[in-house]
Amino acid sequence: MSKSSAKLRIVASNDHNSARENLAKTFKNTMTDHLRAHTEGTNVNSSTLLTTDYLNHFNEIIMLLELVPSAPSQFAAELAEWQHESYEEHFTHSGFRDKELAIVCYRNAPEDIRRAFDSSVADLEQEMVLLLQDVQKKVSSGDTEGLTGLCNESVPRLQDLVQITAGIVNGAIPCGEETPSNDDDRKDMTATQSDVDALFD
Repeated sequence: MSKSSAKLRIVASNDHNSARENLAKTFKNTMTDHLRAHTEGTNVNSSTLLTTDYLNHFNEIIMLLELVPSAPSQFAAELAEWQHESYEEHFTHSGFRDKELAIVCYRNAPEDIRRAFDSSVADLEQEMVLLLQDVQKKVSSGDTEGLTGLCNESVPRLQDLVQITAGIVNGAIPCGEETPSNDDDRKDMTATQSDVDALFD
């Protein structure tokens, strides 16, 4: 094969890859617009394609943490049963009216928004898990004074983290977020047109 032929093959390959990337980007934008058109009348934010209803997963536990000092053994048992659920897991198991839409919208949320949201949820989850472990230790040792102090100190911090995450859902996006270019990430975030259409048949 001549050098000129090899160069032509490389150019053709690059053009093909560029065309595929442009097509994928166009499809993603079309999908996002398609989903936004179906968020009216739902709790899904039309801009971010996320919903704060997921944060009830954490708010319910925060409410229990406020009550723990008044009846440690009773509420600590309920807290011990808590397990973190991802966004999709939460809506899969919930009675949320638009849960199928919420899941598909999450998969197709703008990438910078979803990255910021997932990062904030991860921080919230880590804080919650560590706190619940400390609560169980205080309850087991009978340290009611320490338990009260722990809950009083931790609840406002958890509420702040929830508010930060809610802000992302409602459109307050941290600056400087990088957009993933990994094909697997892009595939994970993109539903097929048939999957979306099936929701609205």
